[in-house]
Amino acid sequence: MKNISRLCAAFAVLGTSILSGCSSMLTTEDSAPYTVDDVINIVTSDFAVCKPHIVSISTEVEKEKPFQRNTYVLYDETNDFTFSCNAVVRRPTLPLPCAQRDTNAAFAYAEAYAAHLNPQICAMTAQYGFRTATREESAALIQSKIKRKQGNTELSLFDEGDFIFVSDGASGADMVTICRNLYDMYRPEGDGVILSNLYGRKITFCYLPPGEEDLTKARFILFFTLEGRNDWAATLSDNPGSSSNEKDVAVLEKNLAHFFEKCLHDAVQGSH
Repeated sequence: MKNISRLCAAFAVLGTSILSGCSSMLTTEDSAPYTVDDVINIVTSDFAVCKPHIVSISTEVEKEKPFQRNTYVLYDETNDFTFSCNAVVRRPTLPLPCAQRDTNAAFAYAEAYAAHLNPQICAMTAQYGFRTATREESAALIQSKIKRKQGNTELSLFDEGDFIFVSDGASGADMVTICRNLYDMYRPEGDGVILSNLYGRKITFCYLPPGEEDLTKARFILFFTLEGRNDWAATLSDNPGSSSNEKDVAVLEKNLAHFFEKCLHDAVQGSH
């Protein structure tokens, strides 16, 4: 009787998966994972706002059945970047007598889309005298595992997202403009799909003394987080320097600019 109930539950969830069009599907452990065409269709549908035109470069079977695992290398001709993702058959999240198809294609595409924005971000921030780490520099900074102190706690200075460096005299108003530009860049046509699939994007601002070229010598100023679900006003409200009761965007921007300049002053003083 228990087996019958579990089987009925499996079919119920399977039916829900089919109707919802989600990117995982109940199956058997000896079934094939999503094909490369399946994955292309998933990404093209989920990220329609980015107008992707995706073609397959290669397919590799990393693990044979049961629980087959494939890796696909794909190229978005529209946005000119390559990304790699996997398609797997795995044990289901729920305790059901079956297996589950799954793919990390949505996250992989969003991550690659964010990476392809880096040259544009570098150019944009340079217009205001700010410096953004390149993809290669960011990877090296993350690998450096440098820590910063927050009270009695040690945290990673360079952990994820974009790293932006400023020097003496950086303007809080310019910092706000940069954050607003980043908000727009990570939300193509105002859509939060990239940020949602990245689980947000963290922007870390650091102080680098004049003439210093070693980015690992930077001091933490503050971080600014972008979330897919938030409009610009909510983004400002969720970040440092805001008042929980304030709703006026102009006031929120002014408060953020002031907070940035205060944190920059503290970082400059701490570097001496």
